Amino acid sequence: MIGPRNLREKKLNQDAVMHRFWKNNWCIAVCDGMGSKPLSHIGSSLACQSVYEVLKYCDFSLAEKEVAKKIYMYWLKLLKEKNILPTDAATTCLFAWGNRQGKVRLFQLGDGAIYYQSDNFGHVGVKSDDLFSNQTNALGYSKKWDDWAYKEINLTHQNHGIILMTDGISEDLLNEQLFTFALIQKATLNSVRRLKKYIQHELIHWPTPQHSDDKSIGIVFWKK
Repeated sequence: MIGPRNLREKKLNQDAVMHRFWKNNWCIAVCDGMGSKPLSHIGSSLACQSVYEVLKYCDFSLAEKEVAKKIYMYWLKLLKEKNILPTDAATTCLFAWGNRQGKVRLFQLGDGAIYYQSDNFGHVGVKSDDLFSNQTNALGYSKKWDDWAYKEINLTHQNHGIILMTDGISEDLLNEQLFTFALIQKATLNSVRRLKKYIQHELIHWPTPQHSDDKSIGIVFWKK
């Protein structure tokens, strides 16, 4: 959902969301282009494309560092084809990669959040050192694996799920666990169409006063 500020300034939505299924695997990505960069809307869109194009040819057991490296290199290749400098298209990159057995691998580079409800509630944590640094973690700037956060979880029961979101949402949450549980429960009880309609309504009527950021969210839930 494009933010009010970008609407007023007639800017493009700098967020991108993607989800795909193939064979025994699936993936979902939420990417947020850095607002100060002129082509960040392209960067976020190509980041989502890169996640899918790389993962669909990867073995699910590939080391997490290699997964991130392959996606980054593919993103750089797509930008080069368009003669775009990486720093002009910098973007966060959050994604989940899962299989039919319920195993899920969670990756996060940059702002935003990934919350999950499995046998317990949790999130893909940003490293504590990053909270007190001025370093920008994003495709286009980050050059090392340590800038990524990573976690593996299992989704095996109803009401298990994952929510990926840009910082336009995550920074306004007062109770992350309640938000995650309520949204996953609503997802399991409603059709995709009704769920989309509900989320669009909530994002349009976002309760934080004078909110301005773009807002994007992706949901995965176990339904078997």
